[in-house]
Amino acid sequence: MIGSYKHVIFLHGVGSSGAAMRPLAEVLALPQPAVCPDGLQPFDMGAGRQWFSVKGVTEANRPGRIAEAMPAFADLIASLGSPRDSVLIGFSQGAIMALHAVAAGMPVAGVIALSGRLAGPVGSRGDWPSVTLMHGADDPVMPPAVARATEAWLQDAGATPRLIVFDGLGHAIDARILKAVRDTLSLSGGDAARLST
Repeated sequence: MIGSYKHVIFLHGVGSSGAAMRPLAEVLALPQPAVCPDGLQPFDMGAGRQWFSVKGVTEANRPGRIAEAMPAFADLIASLGSPRDSVLIGFSQGAIMALHAVAAGMPVAGVIALSGRLAGPVGSRGDWPSVTLMHGADDPVMPPAVARATEAWLQDAGATPRLIVFDGLGHAIDARILKAVRDTLSLSGGDAARLST
C-alpha cells in the first residue's frame, strides 16, 4: 500500500486524453485532488494525445523516445504540485512514462501502472517509492510477459514492486483493477460498476 500523499495524477494511454481518465478518478471517490493532464504531444496517428510517438516504434528505439519525452514530462508533473506528494496512476503509455520517471529519480509517493511496462532495464536507486503493476493475463497490446520482465528489471534496480495479474482481462480496466487500485491507495467506497472502460 501507498503511504501519505496529497494528490493523484492520472496519465492516459496513447491516442487518448486526460478527460478519458476522469471517470476513473470519479469512481475511485478520491479524498485527495485528482489531476488528469493531456499528453504533451498530439497523437500522430489519429485523434487524441500522446506522451511519445509509437509510429514505427520498436524494442530498440522505444527507450530513446521515452528519454526524449522525459524532460517535458517531468516539468509537467512538477507543475501539477510537489511530485513527492503525488501518486502517479498511468494506463498503458501513461504507465510507461510513470515507471520511467520514477526510474530516473523522480521523487513520488507511489506509482500504480495499469497495463504498462518498462522499455528495458533501468538503473538502481536507493529510495524507490511503492510501485504496483496491474496487468491483464490476456492483454494483446502488452502481453503479461512484459509485465513480468518489468517486475524483474525493477527488482534488479533495487525496487520491491508488486505485480498483480488478472485472469481474463485484456488491455483494459475492470472492477477488479478498481478494487486493487483502491486497496493500494488505502481507500474505501466508490462504485466500481460505474466505470465501463
